[in-house]
Amino acid sequence: MINIKKNYTISIKLLIFLILLISCSSKEKDSASVVLNDIQIYKSGLSSLENENYKKAIIEFDNLSLNHPFSSLAKKSDIMTAYSLYQNNEIKKSISKLKIFIEMNPNDEFSEYAHYLLAMCYYIQVSNQGRDPSLSIKALNSFMLIMTKYPNSKYAKDSKIKIQYIKNSLANNELDIGKFYLKKNAPASSIKRFKSILQNYQNTSSIPETLYRLTEAFLMIGLRREAVKSDAVLKYNFPYSEWTTLSKSILSDSSSSDEKKSLTSSIKNYFVTIFD
Repeated sequence: MINIKKNYTISIKLLIFLILLISCSSKEKDSASVVLNDIQIYKSGLSSLENENYKKAIIEFDNLSLNHPFSSLAKKSDIMTAYSLYQNNEIKKSISKLKIFIEMNPNDEFSEYAHYLLAMCYYIQVSNQGRDPSLSIKALNSFMLIMTKYPNSKYAKDSKIKIQYIKNSLANNELDIGKFYLKKNAPASSIKRFKSILQNYQNTSSIPETLYRLTEAFLMIGLRREAVKSDAVLKYNFPYSEWTTLSKSILSDSSSSDEKKSLTSSIKNYFVTIFD
């Protein structure tokens, strides 16, 4: 009787063990069955992006790169991670991701977009930089690289527009500094700023005022000939500008005809130097 009872107890324990074993095996199979492949992860990441759940998208695209490094979607996933970071306003992380991608894949099919997104990362920070031009210069150089390396790309047209905007911004910044020096009675320092605008930011909206302020600065240090030359370039190229009208009040039109004739050639050369 005791042996029967012992055998019964052993049988019960064995049955419980088998049930637990089968249960664990079933859970492992279920767990294995929910592991997503690269295509499923990528689609899930895109879905998260569409729903503006950028944090989830970042995790999903990162997971694809980590778990499927040899997938045909791995590189594209790296770019999508950078884009999701950009959308989530994690700009520094996006820049870091893009720099690594460009360094590792200089001629990849996605490198063109990587350069453009990197330029955009700098560009969206320009308006928040105050008077520090470093981000503007980085954005400018990045967009100019696109124009040089990918002149026929779909990003070239937008890059050209943004280059002009950034140059206007940088020129205005230089102009403000130059005017500050003028107010502080430091015309020599202001002249350096104004000449920098004429040399580096041609065809920007600040050129007329720059020429006007340059005329002012030359007069302050007694360089009348240079002032007349700067004023002549202003009138020649911007005859209807408000700054041309204002220039009449700071530079009298009393120059002799001989002086004007002698300046004609140098004015033209000066004009070519600045605006060609």
